[in-house]
Formats: sequence, structure tokens, C-alpha cells
Amino acid sequence: FPFGFGLTYTEFEFRDFKVTSSDGHARVTLKVANVGGRDGAAVPQIYVGFPSLKPVVRQLRGFQKVQVPKGGEVSVAFFLGKEDWSYWDEVAGKWASAVDNGEAITVSVGVSSADLVWHHALTSELAFK
Repeated sequence: FPFGFGLTYTEFEFRDFKVTSSDGHARVTLKVANVGGRDGAAVPQIYVGFPSLKPVVRQLRGFQKVQVPKGGEVSVAFFLGKEDWSYWDEVAGKWASAVDNGEAITVSVGVSSADLVWHHALTSELAFK
């Protein structure tokens, strides 16, 4: 089963995604709406992917469990920084940065690693000016 797989007794929608960035950090915000018939808990997860992670497609960088009443909505924020786009460069024998390499970084959010409902491409130039 993928990370995050589980049973819920209600239905959630993730909406109103926003990305802001400055000084090498990014903030992803969203709203979790309970559109089902019962109160429940949702666990939005954020993943980051870039070419140097290969063969890995993306890696989990955070998750939050939030209680959302029936008909309600909760705001969630994820904060990403330089450690989130770093990887171990085996050839160089040290940590390297996808940002410093000019790689495109994809940020994804979903309820599990197999059910990602939102993707956003950050270019190094756009994300870190």
C-alpha cells in the first residue's frame, strides 16, 4: 500500500493552492474542505521531485493531520527550504542542490503517494529570486 493509504468515513477536497517563495524557501498553502457527511481527519502530504533524485520520482517532505468538521474547511501550510531540494551526490561525495544545478523542481500534494491531486513546477529562477 502507498504511504497515506487508509480508510476515511467522509470525503475531502483540496483546493485554493498557492505558492510563494523568497530567499531559497517556498511556502505552499491550501484549504482542505470536508464535503462528506461526517466529521473527519485528513492528512495532506507534500512531495518534492527533481531530476537528480532518479531513480526516485519524488520524496515525501511533509504531512499534516487536520480535523475537519462536516461542511467545514481548514487551512494548511507547508514550508520548504534548501534541505528539501538537496540530494547526496555520490560522485562528488557531498550534498548538492537541485536549485544550484538549475533543475526544475516539482511540488506535489495529495492524500497518498499514489493519489496526488496537485502539481506545481518551480524553476530555480522563478522560485528563488
